[in-house]
Formats: sequence, C-alpha cells, structure tokens
Amino acid sequence: MAHLIELTTAGQSQKILFNLDTMVSAERGPQDEYTSINTRWGYQNVKETLDTIMDLANHEEHDKVGTGHG
Repeated sequence: MAHLIELTTAGQSQKILFNLDTMVSAERGPQDEYTSINTRWGYQNVKETLDTIMDLANHEEHDKVGTGHG
C-alpha cells in the first residue's frame, strides 16, 4: 500500500498527493523558500518544511498502524 501525504507545490500552490515510497531525499531550498524532494524519477518542490513533511509522514504511519493495515 502506498504511503501518501498531502503537500502543496511550491510554484502553483496546488494540493498534491505525494507517495513517500518514491522519495530518495529531501532538502530545504535557498532562503528557506521551499523543500526539494528528490524521487526515483525526478524532483518536486513543495512549500512544506522538512519538519512538516516528517510530521505528516509519522501521522500517516500512525494512522495506518492504528487501523490494522500495518
């Protein structure tokens, strides 16, 4: 099952579902304007900070385990 979180694109402020299973790395951009997420196939710039992404990922994992899907 995919590990999906909702993020906001940095360029057009569009809500997207991001599959955490495709993430290779993430780093905060210059002047703390965006986070660049590197994936298996490219990259995605999002508004959320690294801490927010970690919180969303941990919350998603907690929900999955809590519902018996883990």
